[in-house]
Amino acid sequence: MKATIDIPDELYHQVKVKSAMEGRRIRLVAIDLFSAWVSTGHENEPKKNDPSSRVGEPLPSWFGVAKPYAAKVKRHDMEAVRESIAKARGGA
Repeated sequence: MKATIDIPDELYHQVKVKSAMEGRRIRLVAIDLFSAWVSTGHENEPKKNDPSSRVGEPLPSWFGVAKPYAAKVKRHDMEAVRESIAKARGGA
């Protein structure tokens, strides 16, 4: 399977240099890294409802303020957000 991945230029340059120094193709380096990551245990698996555990995704600037409130609820999907807003407005 072919995939296109956006990698920061500087990081790609470093990978390219190191792989050339080791005589390895970048494709094989990527396959080795993906294989190692997939074969690791699930103890570091992010929790489904914890946005702070989403690897690679920056947290919104307001998240630090909202985190105490978010910790009090079990669902963080859009339907739960809509229900919470309606409840605060005196509906539902």
